[in-house]
Formats: sequence, structure tokens, C-alpha cells
Amino acid sequence: MALAALTLVGLGLRIAGGNGGLWLDEAWSVLLAHQVGTPLGVLFGINHDNNHHLNSLWLLTVGMDAPPLAQRALAIVTGTLAIPLVASLARRAGTVPALVSAALFAVSPILVTLGSEARGYAPMTLALLAAAVIADQAIAGEPGVNRRHMAILAVLGLLSQLTMIFGLLALAGWVLLERWQRDGAAVALRLTVRLFAPAFAAVAITLALLALGAWASPLGFQFGSYEAFAWMAWLRAVVELTGFTIGWPLLTVTLPIAALVLLLCARQMGTAKIWFYRLAIAGFPIGLAVLHTANPGHARYYLLAGLALLLLLGEVIGKALTRPGLPRLLASAALSTIIIGSLYQDGILATNRRADPAAAVRALAARSPAGAAVMADRETGEAVLKVAAAQATFPLTVTDSCAARFAFLDRFGGEDMPGTLHRCGALFLPIAAARVRGLSGTHWTLYERHR
Repeated sequence: MALAALTLVGLGLRIAGGNGGLWLDEAWSVLLAHQVGTPLGVLFGINHDNNHHLNSLWLLTVGMDAPPLAQRALAIVTGTLAIPLVASLARRAGTVPALVSAALFAVSPILVTLGSEARGYAPMTLALLAAAVIADQAIAGEPGVNRRHMAILAVLGLLSQLTMIFGLLALAGWVLLERWQRDGAAVALRLTVRLFAPAFAAVAITLALLALGAWASPLGFQFGSYEAFAWMAWLRAVVELTGFTIGWPLLTVTLPIAALVLLLCARQMGTAKIWFYRLAIAGFPIGLAVLHTANPGHARYYLLAGLALLLLLGEVIGKALTRPGLPRLLASAALSTIIIGSLYQDGILATNRRADPAAAVRALAARSPAGAAVMADRETGEAVLKVAAAQATFPLTVTDSCAARFAFLDRFGGEDMPGTLHRCGALFLPIAAARVRGLSGTHWTLYERHR
């Protein structure tokens, strides 16, 4: 009953967070799927890093003009299913740690956010957790561990979001190192290769097919944005990831430092998945920093570390809750702090609606019911306007013509938004605006020609 209640809470939070118009990355995915028009086009014709293939197939199925909740339904369902699944993964630690892990997965702002938007992170999370259950069975020496299921999950996770590769590496390292400590190098290596070889072979074949599609395309593989590695961008993303994972998105290095301290003490606290935690929480983000990977400033790219941190917290807090005295008191305080902060952030998501770009279309319809021509100064603004207009069945033309009556500007966090706008020798005044509060979305302002 408790697990069912937690699952329903998680579902409710994700539905509440799934309202409002689609923000940039979602709308861009919708447009790309709409442009290619077929499942084969989604798999081999888009060739863009914004294409999360299974999510794009879902968006193609429901259509460009479907309500936002329908377009986000795949993420909402898979994000919700992750809650009972993580309880199954944590069951070896005991009933209380399993329920605490489920509670954290139900309310964590990063999982509620990614589990309520039309992207591939929630399906990838579900696939990764299911693969972790199989890896856990292999470590425990249970009979009948299914290599075929591991391979299927690997491909499904990869087609949901390419960072599944890092999750598979962490799982393989976990199995190898845990069994190495128990049975020696030869046994551990043989078991790990036997379990993961089909999965990595399937991943390699899938990547090769996707690469072939990009090679055959005149434009090759494209990136929405490409930023060289920068230490401050990496650090900010890790801090942001940690904060949104535990419900307190404060820009302070205290958060990841505290996570590392907890990781260092985890073995003494009796945690069972220590090598997975070490590889995912520390090894993964540090490894990307050492490799100087591109686009380091996006917190969601480090989701693997957030998932492992929630699992670690669930196990540590859950076990402490079963011990009387000070451990139970401290665990209760920690759990309450995380849940209160998380629910507050989930409430912000539900009310802010990622700055709800659909409000811009509603403002246009109020001033020009028959339709409107809008200047968008960036391609990103064009995407959110077109999808919001399709959902509202509002006749909208995005143009660079100086004859347009309206102008739309969208900006990322930290970028300035002008109070008035001068375009084509005319003055435009703001008539509607919204600012993002949370992990996803862009600020925007809609202007109308004054003279």
C-alpha cells in the first residue's frame, strides 16, 4: 500500500508538472519529428543531438497539435514506473530503504521535471534501472540472469537518450569490481563479459546504423549548440544537478562536496552498491571533466550521478531509520528536508510551467483573433511559437518581414531581455512575458508594434 501511494504521488506530481506549452527542446523535437514524417525518418533522417529517438517516435504518433499532456505522456508514464522499479532495486537493503528510495524518486525535482516533459530522459531512466536490477541479480549470484533482456534494455535506453552509454559502463564496472572483491579477477571478468557483451554489441550496432544515417545525410550529424569544455560550466552543472536532485537548488559547491563526503562514508554505513555509487556519482562527472567533453554546462547530462545519489540516500537514510536514537533522528531530519525542498520545487514547476510559451499564443489570439505574423529573432523562438500555435489551432506565421505587428524574443538564463524593442525603425512594447523558475525552459517576451 505504501509503495502504491508513493507511486500515485509521483504520478500526480508529474501530471501537474506536465501542463503548459512545450519549451524549446520539446518543441524542437516536435518540429523535427513532424518534418520527417515517418518512423524511418525519425531513426535515420533527423541526425540531430536533440533527437531522442523513442520520444520522437511518440511525438510523431500523437502529432504536432496534440495537447501537451499527450505529448509528454511517454515521459510521465515511464517516470512514474521508475518509482516501484527503484524500490525493487533497493529491496536487498530492506523494506524501509526500498520505500525511502521510492519516496525520493517520486518527489525529486530533477526526476519530476524530466519525467513530465517530452524528452527521452525518463524512458532512459526506466531502462537503466531495469538493467541495474539485472546487474544486481548477477552480483548476488542469482540463477537465470537474462543477457538478452540486458541487451534489449541497453538499446531501448540508448534510443531514449545517448547518455545511457555511461550508465551501462557504470553497471558493468559495478558488476566487475563487486565480483572481483568476492571471487577474484578471472571469475569477475568472465561473468561481466558474459553479461554485458551482447548489450555492448547491440549498442555498437545501433550506433553504427545511426551513424550511417548521418553519413548519408547532406548535412551530417548536427548539434543544437556546441560549447567547448570549461571548468566553471562543468562545476555549475554538477552543482545544479546535485541541488535539483535533493530539492535544494542552491548555487554552492557545498552540495557536491557533501555528496562526496557521503560517498566516502558510505562503506562504513553498510551500503551494498558502493562501486556503483563511486563510479556513477564521482567517476562519471570527473571522467567527463578529465576528457574535456563538449557542452559541459547542462545539468541533465549528469543525470546518472543524480540517480545514483538518490539510491545512495535512500539506502543510507532507510537503514538509519531502522536504528533507534540519534541515527533515526538524523535520518528523519534529512528525509524531511529533502522531501520538503523537493515538493516546494515541484510546486514551482507546476505553477511556472517552464514559463509556459503557450501564454504568448493566447496573448496573440486576444489581440488578433484571425491570426498573426510574428518576428522571432532566434530560431529557438520560432519552434516554441509554431508548436504552441498548432496546439491552439491559431493561424500563426513566423516571419522576418518588417511588416509584422508582433515580435517575440526568447532568452536563456543570464541573458538580458530588453524592456522595449526597436526593429525595422519601429518601436515595439511588451504585452506579455514569462521567466523560467526551474531546470527547464527559456525566458520570453512578446512585443507589439507601437509606432
